[in-house]
Amino acid sequence: LEERLKFERLLAEISAHFVNLPADRIDREIEDAQRRICELLDLDRSTLWQVPEGEPGAALLTHWHQPQGGPSIPELAHARDLFPWTALKVLGGETLTISKMTDLPPEAGRDRESFRLHDTKSAVVVPLSVGRGPVFGLVSFAVMREERSWPETVVMGFKLIAEVFANALARKQMEEQLHARLREIEGLRQRLE
Repeated sequence: LEERLKFERLLAEISAHFVNLPADRIDREIEDAQRRICELLDLDRSTLWQVPEGEPGAALLTHWHQPQGGPSIPELAHARDLFPWTALKVLGGETLTISKMTDLPPEAGRDRESFRLHDTKSAVVVPLSVGRGPVFGLVSFAVMREERSWPETVVMGFKLIAEVFANALARKQMEEQLHARLREIEGLRQRLE
C-alpha cells in the first residue's frame, strides 16, 4: 500500500509538472520522469518511441532511461524492425503486459529475440495518443534482472503517464509548427516590403 501511494504521488507530481512546461524542456523532462518512475518501481529501462510524420507503422526511439552498464541502445532504432509484433499491437491501440517472454505468441519470434538481445525479462508497453486520436507512439517500462508480474494499479499508472507524455509531445509539436508558420509569414512579409 505504501509503494502504491508513493507511485500515485509521483504520477500526480509528474502530471502537474507537465501542465505548463515550456516546449523546449519537454524532452528533457520526459527522460527525467522515466528515470524517476524506474527508480521508484525498481525498473531497469524505459523507452519512448514516436511515429515519424508520414510513416505510419514505423516508430523511432526518441527518449529512454537506462542505468549505466546496460545493453547499448541503437542510435536509430525502428520498433517495427526490432519488435514487429509488439509495435503492430501497441500502435493499434493495445497495451501489452508481458510478465515473461514465454508468454509471447509464436508469431512474436522476432520480438522475443530482440527482447533477449536487450536483456529484457518482463515489460509493459503502452500506446501514446491524445484523447481518442490516432496512436503516434509508445512508451515501455522493462525489467532486465527478473520476470515480474504487473499489478493492474501499476499498469493503470503507466497508462496515465503515457497520456501525460502524449499530451506534452502533441503540444510541443503544435508549438513547433506554429513557430515555423510564424517564421514563414515573417519571411513573406519581409519579401513584400
